[in-house]
Amino acid sequence: MKVPELPTHQERPIQNRILTPAVHEKTVPSILYDLTNTSQTNDLFPKRLWKRCTLECLDMLENEAKISAYQDKQGESYLRKNLLSYLERIRGVHCDKSQIIITSGIQQSLDYICKLLSSNRQTVLMEDPGYNKAAAVFHNNDMDIQTVSVDDNGIIVSRLPPRTNACAVYTTPSHQFPTGATLSVSRRYELLEWAHQNNTFIIEDDFDSELRYYSKPIPSLQSIDRNDCVIYIGTFSKALSPSIRMGYMILPPLLLQAYLEKFELYNSTVPLLNQYVVARLIETGQYDRHVRRLNHIFRKRLERFLAELDDTKSQIEIASNGTGQYFLLKFSQRVDQHTLIEKALEHGVKVYPTMEFWRDKAACPPNTLFLGFSKIRMEDIPDCVKRLKAAWTEWI
Repeated sequence: MKVPELPTHQERPIQNRILTPAVHEKTVPSILYDLTNTSQTNDLFPKRLWKRCTLECLDMLENEAKISAYQDKQGESYLRKNLLSYLERIRGVHCDKSQIIITSGIQQSLDYICKLLSSNRQTVLMEDPGYNKAAAVFHNNDMDIQTVSVDDNGIIVSRLPPRTNACAVYTTPSHQFPTGATLSVSRRYELLEWAHQNNTFIIEDDFDSELRYYSKPIPSLQSIDRNDCVIYIGTFSKALSPSIRMGYMILPPLLLQAYLEKFELYNSTVPLLNQYVVARLIETGQYDRHVRRLNHIFRKRLERFLAELDDTKSQIEIASNGTGQYFLLKFSQRVDQHTLIEKALEHGVKVYPTMEFWRDKAACPPNTLFLGFSKIRMEDIPDCVKRLKAAWTEWI
């Protein structure tokens, strides 16, 4: 059979040719300062400590014959034992080591929880505004999300439905995200009573509890729970690095049994060596010292931002209660977030919207912004603020 000859370049039909018109791309401004809270400046990671503990832990794993073995689905006992001791001391947590599960972060913890709760009750209650990445997990697990407002004292418990078939309420009581509010003591007891009356679990996300600059960390909601209503979740991302992918959850006894049955054939997804290194940092007290160092550095950065923005306080309201790695700005003049973000970007500074944290977009103040200070060096803050003032001169 004779194979037909392919046409030469000149003979090919015009429709088979790829025409590339000249495109003038819009020049993207270079970013000098990224005011995010999702990562940190490289100097904050305890590199020398991590290296030293890694070598120590490699020897430990070899001696224990674990260096080439599968892990328990709940995570390594060595880490869970030391983590429990730390959480009892710092957060007032009360539980047994067997109730702790090591995960690869908050979202995996929530994914596990959804699978444990999603029998016949497909509704979860969330704060509004609230953590959008938690909402994404609930959405991907086919959960119906209902919202509850927050104010300066945290989630407004009186606005929770008196009777509900929701399987859980997700809350950030120690440092409400993104407003920064701390749930008052009276509301904590009200929330626990509400959960008990409705046979509903409380998912307590304690993500930023260690970072408090002017007061000691407030005991967790789990520490005052006497009816096993609270599912406690936390992470090492803020204190160490998001790249190590490590978090944890503490399950009430009823859910622990369900977990052991449902995930019987699972193995831990968190690298064994990382678990040992973190456990070693906690055991030797180095983790406590590292957290104290972070608190000192972040407090100084926050104070420098506040000082540099002091002359704008009649036009800009700054919301921060001395916790976490970010603060909110609210402009007195009417201006939308998109405009403020674009203007800042033109001056080399990346700032973030707050709109994504509101389920009810119409309730989000349009003249607010989210500014993190974990990824900017202390010495760069004056120039950063100078650029923001130049960008926003029309509104300040």
